[in-house]
Amino acid sequence: MRDLSCFGDGSVAVSAAASVSGRGCALERSLQAATTSVYSARLSSGKEILVRVTWTRSTAGAAGLAVAFDDEGLPSSPSRSRSAAAQQQQQHVLRKKRGSRSLVTGAGTAVAVHWDVTAAEYASCPASSPEPCGGDYCLAVFADAELALLLGKGDLSRRFASEPVPYSRHLVSRREQLRGGGGAEAAATTAAHATRCRFREGGEEHEVTVRACGGGGGRGGVEGEVRVSIDGEEVAGVRRVGWGFRGNRAAVLGDGEVVDVMWDVHDWWFGRGGAGAQFMVRSRAEKEGRLWMADQPAAPPPGGFFLHVQCYRQ
Repeated sequence: MRDLSCFGDGSVAVSAAASVSGRGCALERSLQAATTSVYSARLSSGKEILVRVTWTRSTAGAAGLAVAFDDEGLPSSPSRSRSAAAQQQQQHVLRKKRGSRSLVTGAGTAVAVHWDVTAAEYASCPASSPEPCGGDYCLAVFADAELALLLGKGDLSRRFASEPVPYSRHLVSRREQLRGGGGAEAAATTAAHATRCRFREGGEEHEVTVRACGGGGGRGGVEGEVRVSIDGEEVAGVRRVGWGFRGNRAAVLGDGEVVDVMWDVHDWWFGRGGAGAQFMVRSRAEKEGRLWMADQPAAPPPGGFFLHVQCYRQ
């Protein structure tokens, strides 16, 4: 892994990057963790639909599941300019552990959702992902009678395996939000989280680790650090935060993947809540030659998987 280019440790406009996975959506105080994945499916008719799946865990330990759909004005980026309130209104919370639901989207797509998480198993660690980690569970989404999305393990998911599938489908972005990522003993000063993802469909799986240490209560000072590592190698780091609470890097991974790494720990560092400590990693499209936000800071990225991690104080 090598560093491709450096854009400095100073303040940069990373808000456009965060908008890909819902920058304005702060983690509700009632939640311990939330993971939102956006999937794109192109149907045989040529129509494209985005399916947003959110798994949550409350501070009391209860699991939750919600879905949302977007097929208006597509094909386009999932970061179309809409308010967080508008996105929230289109979210369908699946309150029961098993059921089915049918609806028609604003663009006229007939959607059917089937889910069963009765036998799903979840990690016991509060800082882990709220997604099921085992057991027998299923989430199936049909769009115009085509299987747009199938998640799960065991017999429940296999019963949909023979259903008609869309022309193409892939994971567009993923946002992971959690409280006290540094552990109970360090929650006041440390944000830390590790996750795994693929930056390209069919590509290698990578482990991404993020960490912000120090700050809080408006006493940021210059001590503390920010680090982002991929597969155990550091790709971005600030040893003395100071004014380096926002920044970006680009790096080439061992498999040749080029990724842009961005961070914004301003709210975490100065103890202002808000968006917490944010880390963003996005794979570049094949023909991209520079950091996507360098030329168009207000525009959505042109392509590539996008990972967005937000860590909040307890």
